[in-house]
Amino acid sequence: MKTVCAYRAKPPYVFGLYYLLFYSVLILNLTFLSTTSRADEVISYDLDQAITTALENNRLRTISQQSLEIAEAQYQQAQSAYWPTLSLNASFQRRDESAIFEYPEMNFDLAPGMLPPVNIPPQEIDILGRDTSLYSLEMTYPLYTGGKRSSLVKQARIGIDIASKEVHRTDLQVVQDVKRYFYAALYTRQLRDLAEEITISFEVLRDVTQAFYEGGSNSVNKLDLLQSRLVHALADATLAEITAKHESSLAALAFTMGLDWRKEINLKNPAYPTTVDNTKLEILVEQALQFNPQVGQLSLAVDAYEAKIDEAQSDHYPMIGLTASLDGFNNNLDGGLSTETNEDSWKLGIGMQLKLFNGGLTRHRVSAAKVGYAQKKQQMLLISESVATQVKHLFLQTNSAQRQIEITQQAVETAQENRDLSNRAYQTGAVKTEKVIEANLMDAMVRANHFRAMHDQALHLAEIAYLLGKEVVE
Repeated sequence: MKTVCAYRAKPPYVFGLYYLLFYSVLILNLTFLSTTSRADEVISYDLDQAITTALENNRLRTISQQSLEIAEAQYQQAQSAYWPTLSLNASFQRRDESAIFEYPEMNFDLAPGMLPPVNIPPQEIDILGRDTSLYSLEMTYPLYTGGKRSSLVKQARIGIDIASKEVHRTDLQVVQDVKRYFYAALYTRQLRDLAEEITISFEVLRDVTQAFYEGGSNSVNKLDLLQSRLVHALADATLAEITAKHESSLAALAFTMGLDWRKEINLKNPAYPTTVDNTKLEILVEQALQFNPQVGQLSLAVDAYEAKIDEAQSDHYPMIGLTASLDGFNNNLDGGLSTETNEDSWKLGIGMQLKLFNGGLTRHRVSAAKVGYAQKKQQMLLISESVATQVKHLFLQTNSAQRQIEITQQAVETAQENRDLSNRAYQTGAVKTEKVIEANLMDAMVRANHFRAMHDQALHLAEIAYLLGKEVVE
């Protein structure tokens, strides 16, 4: 009994010493980790820096920008239909032998009855030598195309607008991805720190319980000792799992930022949004339908199909064009067809082409374009309704998360007070081991739920910003 009484006076100090010991070890570990980080040149990024870096390096943005350049080149290609086309043709030819003209035999009776007829034998006359040079400069200019030219240009111009919307949509996606992984890294870091703290607490509890048990205290038994060892092992395993998830989220963030996969990064001044937009749901939906790039793309696609209808209908009308050419001809024969008159010439003309019958091709093309136009309108209505529904869902989820933050904030304070009282009471043997374990687990669970609510709210706000088509850092 003396041993037990003597030992019962020590637990408060032992408990404090264990806390001091493990917090000292924790500080040393953190110091070692920070020194290692500096040696490995780990760079820390806050959210704005991460977004800026991603918009500079992310390959998706480069790809979408190249799509815009392609669309601009296609627009210039369509614009070329308003200019005349000039083509220069030149050739040199050598024949196996000279070209000749055979003059047939002829008889001329100059003075019938007075003089005999004159006979002219057949003759071979050279008209072209073996070597001939040809050149021509030809021009064509469409005067009337039935609306095909203007419709193609309109489609190409809309293509630029669609590509611009895609660039903006990619920027929004990159920003949303950065926020998602940044908040995931922050959330897992909070859980890691919480798991580390609870692991240390359970390690202290395990050692104190073992000291009580080995000291012969009547307040603990073998079951208490096993429970304390079990919860410490579970907390340690949870810490390892959450640490791995935190490292994975940092790796995903680095990839989204366009950094090399070997690059190690960390979070700087991490925090969730401190304010919640109190804008009414109707205003948010209106803004989304006005600025969402996907809705804008489908609206432009409707206009593009309207131009396709004009393009298809243009085949009902004639195509009229102006043609002109300068021709040159040179042969090594002096004479024949190689004369000064034949060597240089020009032509000017107007041509017309009208499709009289093509098996109903034009009619079916017009029908297909009209159906495509109606289809795109339905797709635009569908995506508009989808965006509005998503905004409403996220709006409700954000409000729910805000309510959970307020509730869990109060619960955190209560749980921490309950944990501290249970830990102090355990030192004096006033409570059982399972009550201390329960108090610590309840505190960890409440704080984890509080962190999750803040993470969910931040993520919902980021998704709303994506749907609204705003908050892109230029």
